[in-house]
Amino acid sequence: MKRLQRPTAALFGTLAAWAVAASVAHAASLVVDDYAAPSAPSVSVLSGVGEATFNDFSPTVLGGVRGVYHHVFNDPLNSVSVVAVGNGLLSSSDGVGATSEVLVSYGAFTRPTGDPSVPGPLLGLDLSPYAAFAIDFTGVAIAMNINVTLYTGHPIDAAGADYYSTTGINVTPASPGGPLLVSLPFVADPDFNYAQVDGIVLVLNRAIGTETTNNAFNLDRFALVSSVPEAPAPWTMFAGLLSLACVQAARRRQPPTARHPNG
Repeated sequence: MKRLQRPTAALFGTLAAWAVAASVAHAASLVVDDYAAPSAPSVSVLSGVGEATFNDFSPTVLGGVRGVYHHVFNDPLNSVSVVAVGNGLLSSSDGVGATSEVLVSYGAFTRPTGDPSVPGPLLGLDLSPYAAFAIDFTGVAIAMNINVTLYTGHPIDAAGADYYSTTGINVTPASPGGPLLVSLPFVADPDFNYAQVDGIVLVLNRAIGTETTNNAFNLDRFALVSSVPEAPAPWTMFAGLLSLACVQAARRRQPPTARHPNG
């Protein structure tokens, strides 16, 4: 069975040319998470290189459980990095010199019992009516790297075993500390079973260079939408070039291996 693979540089470049960091109408949508729960936020505080994981359980979260992985992979000054989830947002803030990533998992990607060998509930979602992810941020300090991976336990071609579909982009707010509303189209992959999606993971700032430090953002809403914005203005092609450069830089380190959710 296939391992979860990082998107190719070509894929990042293509998607970056079409994803728009702009206001997007959320007409027909399915909310994955609005981060309302828990009312008293769950918090991870790290100083120096390290990692932490935790789960939140709520019927307001798609699948009933949200898994969060907080990983500081560069922090020469032992600055503090904080992630807080709940009461309407997921917030992340890195201290001077620190660089971190945040993974937010749903369905089969979660580990609700704490045992890494026991996956979470299969979502069983039919995403064929939808076309893109709508990811709404506020308070974004600098550039962000955003990836979303879908998992199906029922691949169209059992021999090919196409379990995963991954898309991603690098985007920057119009002004430091401003909002960032991202519409990220699904990958046009006829071999992936969008009619049976069992897991979703949102990966924030994984493929980002260690020179990107002191970042901060608030994630307010993560949803699926049925419409994709029209082709953007030519300036967004620059995002594709930025994506290619960022992916090349990210190859200097390997992320934690993500296995098949059922394996």
